[in-house]
Amino acid sequence: MNLWQQYLDKKATVDGMYFPRQAAADLGVSEGALVADAPDTIYLGKQIRELVLKLETLGEVLSVVRNDVVVHEKIGVYEHVTLTARSGLALNVGKLDLRFFLQHWHHALATINVYGDKSLRSIQFFDEYGMNIEKVFMRDDSKLDAWQALIEEFGTEGKPEFLPAPVTAVTAPEPLSAQREQAFQERWNELKDVHHFGGILETFNIDRQQSYRHAPVGQTKLLDRSVWEKVLQQAQEKQLEIMVFVGNRGLVQIQTGKLHNVVRSHGYLNVLDVKVPEEGFDLHIRDTEIVETWVVRRPISEGYVTCLEGFDKNRNTVIQIFGRRDEGNDEMQTWHQLTDALLAD
Repeated sequence: MNLWQQYLDKKATVDGMYFPRQAAADLGVSEGALVADAPDTIYLGKQIRELVLKLETLGEVLSVVRNDVVVHEKIGVYEHVTLTARSGLALNVGKLDLRFFLQHWHHALATINVYGDKSLRSIQFFDEYGMNIEKVFMRDDSKLDAWQALIEEFGTEGKPEFLPAPVTAVTAPEPLSAQREQAFQERWNELKDVHHFGGILETFNIDRQQSYRHAPVGQTKLLDRSVWEKVLQQAQEKQLEIMVFVGNRGLVQIQTGKLHNVVRSHGYLNVLDVKVPEEGFDLHIRDTEIVETWVVRRPISEGYVTCLEGFDKNRNTVIQIFGRRDEGNDEMQTWHQLTDALLAD
């Protein structure tokens, strides 16, 4: 019995949703290996850059990006994409807004899942270990010719070969000495662009979590995970425009907009706005698995940038929320006031 049939057999016995990611873990294989074993899956090879640049031909799609804790779903068109050999972006604020780290994109699969009289088509991307980076679901049946054209151009015989996932111990970096902490705080206070923060971390050989423990007084605060529901609800009540960043090692997807339906169900804290025309966005947070939550304020030339950031058990950032800020401007006063309260609690 192949892997996909084992997944279907188990799915038939499970109450509620049972996704390939969970099934792959239960079977002791990668999600990529499981999906590749489905009868209607077509291997699209490793020409990732060329394939991504042609996704616009599919018209409106649903892009699903996730990590072990958070799922981010956004409807939009794969447009305004610029890629280098290792990175890239699709700069579409409020629409399908993406940041690519292409060195981790290794394999692509086209899948067709049949549900009654409907066929759900997707193109899915995986890293070298079979971890899913993105799932791109078709929504426009008038673009079936474009789908077929991609299959004919990129379709490849056989299945992808994934590497065994490495087993690595996750340890926190050594705390900074008093002297190095002072130097780190000076660099923090001199920040003019939040994108330069990564360079400071490299200089001091610490990760984001450790750095927040050494930040200047009043610039960071460790919070209880219950704050996620509180902040989402307040953003909804105030109709505050926020930016929600969720990603994995290969891709970050960004939603910019307002929240309309914040709901807790099935073990997740959810935003269910995919049917709201101006948003087309769903978010699912298993907030019980967020190990640390920080509110972080960093200086920029125009003022400050403040975010709520969550980490998983492996010290990976799984979600960040910012107030909407247009380039060259300070963050919105309403967001500043909301985060002032978090820093003061």
